[in-house]
Amino acid sequence: MTLRQLEPLGPPPVPVTGCTACAELAVRRDEARARYDGSAETDANVLLRHHQRREHAVGPVRPRRVFRYVPYVIAQDATAEPEYEARCVSGDETECGAESGVRSDPAAVEEWQRVHTQETRHPRYRRSFGDYSVLEPLEEVPL
Repeated sequence: MTLRQLEPLGPPPVPVTGCTACAELAVRRDEARARYDGSAETDANVLLRHHQRREHAVGPVRPRRVFRYVPYVIAQDATAEPEYEARCVSGDETECGAESGVRSDPAAVEEWQRVHTQETRHPRYRRSFGDYSVLEPLEEVPL
């Protein structure tokens, strides 16, 4: 982590004549200074600077950031195989809990379900499917 160098702030900001918000923040700052509350005084100065930059264009102007919308499409990652599995949730009081394990073919999971049902007469399963996806730009956008 790097620390950003702060620019010197210079003298406290001067309220803009006729602005109620500037006057209120200046009064807040003066009251904090009278109480010897340096933290509250600094807070008032910061708020006054922010207000002046926003409402009066006083102080350094930061460049605006431009964000471009780039349309993406979500596609299945062809480099990774999807995963299938099933867990038996049959049972009167508690679930059976038997699991097929992760398989790369849904037919293998279905076969496991058929065999488990033949052996136990359990007809209810929770099936899961997992895959990986990638976001790809819809079209090439020049920078």
